[in-house]
Amino acid sequence: MAGVTGAYTRVMAELRNVIVFAIGAARYAIELRWVREVVTLGFVTAVPTAPTVLGGLCNLHGAILPVLDVASLLDLPAGPPPRQGDGALVLEAEATVCALRVDQVDHVASLVEIDGAVIDANGRPLTLLDPVKLTRRALELIAV
Repeated sequence: MAGVTGAYTRVMAELRNVIVFAIGAARYAIELRWVREVVTLGFVTAVPTAPTVLGGLCNLHGAILPVLDVASLLDLPAGPPPRQGDGALVLEAEATVCALRVDQVDHVASLVEIDGAVIDANGRPLTLLDPVKLTRRALELIAV
């Protein structure tokens, strides 16, 4: 179709290895390369006067990790404060290790990415989160 220009837009699709999870009614995905482990949070200590993005701190295997609120990072209303027994994804991006509180981990899959979203097995788009952007945003908000 050498003579056709602008008649259609070519969609570039890539396969992504992701972990799919839910926070409230929203479903998200993060590439597995950023996920260190899936954990159940131990005791979470609140940080007085911290912005809502920082849900608290927890001790994981002897390391103190910040527990971040994904909704706050995405400029959505903050979720409930993290507490002992909640699920979390431990992420490492740009030498920063943190925990994202999640309500449910659904599954691990290889899904097609189209225009910044991944498509699940039912054809529904999921928001593909970028841990580098999330951690940068968290550091900006916490440093204020």
